[in-house]
Amino acid sequence: MNSAKKLMNQQNKTDSNAAGAGVPASGDRILGDAGGGPGKKPIILGAICVIVVLALCIGVGIQQLKPQRVLVINDTKKTMDDMMYPIYERESMYLPLNETYQYMMGSSVWDVGYQGDDSSVDAGTNNSDGLKIEIMNKETEYEILYQEAEKAGYKITEDEKKDAEKQADEALKGLSGVQKLKLCISKKNLTSRFEKRIVADRYKADQQANLDKEVDEDKAIADISKEDYRQYDIDYYYVSLSTVDSEGNSKELSKSDKEELAKDIKALAKKAANAKDFSKLVENEEKSDIKYNTGNFTEKSGWTFVSDKNLKKIKALKNGEISEVFIDDSAGYYVFVKMIDNNSTESYESECDKVIEEAQKVKYDEWYKGIKDGYKVEINNEIWDDITIGAVTTTIVTAEDLQAMAEEETSGTSE
Repeated sequence: MNSAKKLMNQQNKTDSNAAGAGVPASGDRILGDAGGGPGKKPIILGAICVIVVLALCIGVGIQQLKPQRVLVINDTKKTMDDMMYPIYERESMYLPLNETYQYMMGSSVWDVGYQGDDSSVDAGTNNSDGLKIEIMNKETEYEILYQEAEKAGYKITEDEKKDAEKQADEALKGLSGVQKLKLCISKKNLTSRFEKRIVADRYKADQQANLDKEVDEDKAIADISKEDYRQYDIDYYYVSLSTVDSEGNSKELSKSDKEELAKDIKALAKKAANAKDFSKLVENEEKSDIKYNTGNFTEKSGWTFVSDKNLKKIKALKNGEISEVFIDDSAGYYVFVKMIDNNSTESYESECDKVIEEAQKVKYDEWYKGIKDGYKVEINNEIWDDITIGAVTTTIVTAEDLQAMAEEETSGTSE
């Protein structure tokens, strides 16, 4: 009771003081009154909360709209907008092959083994993951080489500027305005990209030329055997001893069918002896089971159309000489051959070139690694890890779009 009286006395005192100051008594105040009473605090706090929430929303919105950095090389920053074109380059190259891979191999072109040429990609990596590594490595290399070229005083020439502009026009050909927008590309930014690529490529070629001089070519090819890579160039007629049914299964021909084919190919071989043109012995090859072809093999690789015993007979042929007909069921073919060149150096020279190029690439890779080590390279894996090659631009520019663009290019109607 005493406590209640005490509270009432305090309330009366407060109202009396308020009245003396020209402020309505507490019982007469309304929410939001400018009298400075307790009703104003919730409004102020609410306003502050609204402002804070709006600021946060605006900040998040700006951050979402702002291109996110994926790659930083020293002070140069590349966003996902910058990465869209190199991704599109690879995806538009492989997407038209997807249907064929699905049909022939039962797997998408993205799931098969890596098809590119980046030696840093591990064996067994699928094509999607391998191309992703390739894109990042290539973008990094181009930027580093361009910066090195600038340091060395390289400048783009007028002819190179024209070339870059032509490349940009070619890259944009057939794309709609919406597709360009979604791919984050324009003639201006593509021309700039290609200008940098051209300068970087020229700088790389100059460095490679100097590095090639350091390769000991004789040492590189010392272990390549001329005998192993001796090549035999041949023209030949053959007939397969099996057929393929409607389900794609191979089925061996009957004995009677084989006897008939043996008779036909022997008759053709007799005709070859006096023919002026060995390649035109069969009058209507589309309707004939016997087919003409050209080919070659080396001492090392051999030739699977005949047995080892018959292969020795073929190797013994002189240039221009025609073999007997080899009737050998175990080989899977009946065949006869005309020797064109029994001592070609083509395979040997090709293998030497390959080995030398590999040695030159090793030199370049060593040089580039030394240069790259001097750069600070950062990849934003929070963004890049979420990228799946084969699913970035393939819904923007579909396989059907690419087919239409290819047809326009062939017909010459594309502008």
